Amino acid sequence: MKEEWSRKAYGPSTAKTYETSLFNLITTEFGYIGGPDVVRLFVEKIVALNNQYYLPGDFVRPGQMRWLVLKGGQKYSKSKKLKDMQLIPITLTLISPEDIEDRVNHVKKSDLLEKLIVRLCKETKGHGGVLTETDISILLRLSGTTISNYILGYENRTDKVVPRAGTEMDMGKTLTHKRLAFHNYKKKIPTTENARLIDHTPESTDRYIKDGTRVEKLYLGGYNEWDISFFTGLPGYVVKEYIEIIKDYDTRRIDKDAC
Repeated sequence: MKEEWSRKAYGPSTAKTYETSLFNLITTEFGYIGGPDVVRLFVEKIVALNNQYYLPGDFVRPGQMRWLVLKGGQKYSKSKKLKDMQLIPITLTLISPEDIEDRVNHVKKSDLLEKLIVRLCKETKGHGGVLTETDISILLRLSGTTISNYILGYENRTDKVVPRAGTEMDMGKTLTHKRLAFHNYKKKIPTTENARLIDHTPESTDRYIKDGTRVEKLYLGGYNEWDISFFTGLPGYVVKEYIEIIKDYDTRRIDKDAC
């Protein structure tokens, strides 16, 4: 069972190669030139030619490495597999002078890892890509749960969203950006400023606010989580998150009025 889970979690990342990107480019941009086997043979010939004529350059500094990531701005759907998504190569900084200075200053390992994870996510977004938590897990040799805990700990402490596949492409159960968007709305923060704070577009921010207000109206009308999920089409875990925000906001308002 454990082996099956690991294969399901990490197996798709084996498709993140130059060959995959080239295969997708040929099949999507040049129309039909043959079946998959013909295209793969074509890809193999091009890769062999590249290896013969081009040698690695010195553009990657010590402490950096090249990695293939999801291209930013793509729409995610459950029917899509990783091998069907667009990938781009970027340079990641795994070790910076600041990291070495932190070691000199005896910064705790947990703080070092949190800073590194956040930096990798922001650096990737700056290059037009998106890291998944599985990417980070592979790069740092840590479990996916550990990576998730570091990210959520940082977000809860700072109220800042770490850009990654879950928040940038609405993949999986990443809820922090939705929670912050609705929370900021309840604090009467304008959409433009709200979007800046959660590092999302105003359109996305408005969508999260609209979902939250729909849940709030139904919840205050006496409907339970299951009913709200049915009426809104939102997953149960998203509805639950919005309800927790509504409860928290109402509790704080009551405490404030009591004072």
